[in-house]
Order: sequence, then structure tokens, then C-alpha cells
Amino acid sequence: MREASQKPVLDPCCGSRMFYFDKQAPYVQYNDNRKVDTTLCDGRPLHVNPDDITDVTRLPYADEAFHLIVFDPPHLNKAGETGWQAIKYGKLPDDWQDWMTKAFNECWRCLAPCGTLIFKWYEYRISLSEVLKCAPVAPLFGNKRPVNSKTHWLVFFKEGDQ
Repeated sequence: MREASQKPVLDPCCGSRMFYFDKQAPYVQYNDNRKVDTTLCDGRPLHVNPDDITDVTRLPYADEAFHLIVFDPPHLNKAGETGWQAIKYGKLPDDWQDWMTKAFNECWRCLAPCGTLIFKWYEYRISLSEVLKCAPVAPLFGNKRPVNSKTHWLVFFKEGDQ
């Protein structure tokens, strides 16, 4: 295991960093399992350029290395390998429940006591209730029923004695 390179925030599935205001924030460790530099079918460029290429189910960091983790995993389990959604957002493996459980557990392992995990989920084909069965603890709060959207933002807090 390596140390967390002095950065207090980890995004293990950063993708193209779409929701970031500062896509180069120096205190965020941006990771993904792929690097992509392409043009989408509508002509927009897509850049997935993580600091490190890693597998969120086997993170190379020490226990309790980060104070904040932003976990925005792929949400598609049925998508063509070359389709624009799979290219843009990534794709869950067929055994997504096992993968999601391992990914949540790795994020939790790397989260410091009194740390926060922000989880983003787009409820397309897989319901939030099914995904939350994979989480190590229940979320503290979030928008469980977003209006006019299927995107959920949930906050998990790791108590000091866990």
C-alpha cells in the first residue's frame, strides 16, 4: 500500500470530472480505471485523464488515508462497449452487486475516522435501494427522491470508532 500523496480528497471513479467546478483541484486525488481521449458522437471532446489508473475494488492506499471520498461509480449495467454512454460514463460489470460491495468497502477502508463519503448514483436501471444493499453502513442524509431527476446524492459519515 502506498500513502495518499498528501491529498486529503479521493475521487476513485473521476471520469471526465463533470461535476467539478475546479477540474484540477490540487487537493483531490483523481483516479479512474481508464484513460480516454476521444470525441463523442455530438462532436464534444471527452477526456478521462486520472492522476492514477486504479481499480476502485483494490485501491492502493493505506487505511484511513483520506478525509473526503467522492464515489460516483458507473451506473450502466447494460450498454454496448462502444456506445457513447459506456465511453462517457463507464460500465458496471455483470456481477455489479459484488463489484459495488467491494468498491464501497474499499472506499470505507480508505476513509479516515470522522471522514465523509459522498455517493452519487443515477437511478437508470438499477434502483438506489438495490445499490444501498452494497454499502457498509446507511447514509446519514441525501436527496432520496430528487424532483425531475434520477440523480441521488447521499452523504455517509464514518464515526471515529469504526
